[in-house]
Amino acid sequence: MTAALVVVGGLGLTAPAGAEHADGLACGDTITHSVVLQADLGPCTAGGLVIGADGITVDLNGHHIFGIAASGDRAGVYLLNRSAVIVQNGEISNFDMGVAIEGGSRNVVRNINAHDNIGGVGGRGGDGIAILSSRNNRVLNSRAVNNAPYSGVGIYSRVDNDHPRATAGASTGNVVDSNFIVGNNISRNRVTPIGTDNDGIRMENDGAFNTLSNNTVANNGLDGIALFADTFDNSVTGNKVSRNGFFRTTARRGSGIIVFTRAARNLVENNQVTNNADSGIDIRRPVAAFPGATNNRILNNLAVGNSALPFIPSPVFGPSFDLKDGNPNCDNNIWFANRYRTFNQPCVTTGGQQV
Repeated sequence: MTAALVVVGGLGLTAPAGAEHADGLACGDTITHSVVLQADLGPCTAGGLVIGADGITVDLNGHHIFGIAASGDRAGVYLLNRSAVIVQNGEISNFDMGVAIEGGSRNVVRNINAHDNIGGVGGRGGDGIAILSSRNNRVLNSRAVNNAPYSGVGIYSRVDNDHPRATAGASTGNVVDSNFIVGNNISRNRVTPIGTDNDGIRMENDGAFNTLSNNTVANNGLDGIALFADTFDNSVTGNKVSRNGFFRTTARRGSGIIVFTRAARNLVENNQVTNNADSGIDIRRPVAAFPGATNNRILNNLAVGNSALPFIPSPVFGPSFDLKDGNPNCDNNIWFANRYRTFNQPCVTTGGQQV
């Protein structure tokens, strides 16, 4: 499956010229040393804070950075080619996206409540927390609620050798752990959930060696956790994934965990995947000349009560099940020791238990 819009790269988030103020911070300021907020910041019309140095900590100290809930208000906290920065302990809302990490590496976002960040048209934003072409970052113990139109937490890669950019390359080695990612279900028109593309956690093409673990992922518009085409060697472990996929009314419903065509060598293990609208765990079949998702391992998961809505007739997606592999005889995917109620072919039940 080809990627959706690469949402962060479309922001045009050049760092605005800002100053550090001895008496506090202003919207659009560029931060070059560690700071602890002493008050809320906003409403910001063109971005919150821009990180201008490596190795610093921006502690929101329980305070709130907020935009104006209009397209073009950029990111609440923006890191461009920064490394070893910590953003923590506060609330970010009503921007095109909450926290945007573009390029750089080894940054940490923790204890952040990113909510109601809704991107504009043309791919300008659309996530609570987004990572683009960046490595070894950690998103920990945070909340991503009611962000749109792409994800609560998104991992994106810009791989385009014909058009080099300042930030390019695959997003690798990132960890998204112990977060609450719920209710991201607004569509691209910023108003209604009908036809939403919102995923809870969205990893687009070329993401590799990332870890998505111990997250609560629920009530998102389309898929709970989606690994797009050409994602490799990622781990999806220990997540609770439930009640996703009820807002898409065209093409298909949403599944709990979906691994798209051409994705390979990913691990899906020890997840609880329950009561999603379409399939529980869906490993996608070949499409046209493209191979299906192969050489993936799906182990020790609980998947029950899925297919909660009738599937939308589709020659591409077809009926839904708790466990579903679209490849004939599961190809080289390994399914083992999963618990389930419904399944589409015997190879997904190996070593498992029907409950």
